[in-house]
Amino acid sequence: MKNYLDEIYTVSEFKRDNPALAEQAERAMQYLKGYCPDDAVFVVIEVEGYNCVAYLTDEFSPFVLGNHIAPFDKDRIYPLQGLISQYAFKRY
Repeated sequence: MKNYLDEIYTVSEFKRDNPALAEQAERAMQYLKGYCPDDAVFVVIEVEGYNCVAYLTDEFSPFVLGNHIAPFDKDRIYPLQGLISQYAFKRY
């Protein structure tokens, strides 16, 4: 199953908005670069409460994410993770 985003939040936007996490976001992006195409666009997503750097496999909405992500927090960069989608009910 592919992972889609309607809107993107680029790493550069994240770093501008979160200066305390900017260095970790940059490190996570550099770590992920070895596992994706050279021309990839990097975005920040939230997965299970963690900020994660992911990359786009295309540049058209809805945006498709690659399968690898690099989670990070203020203290460390976590090992590379896989990304899966799960269906859930929308709460009203």
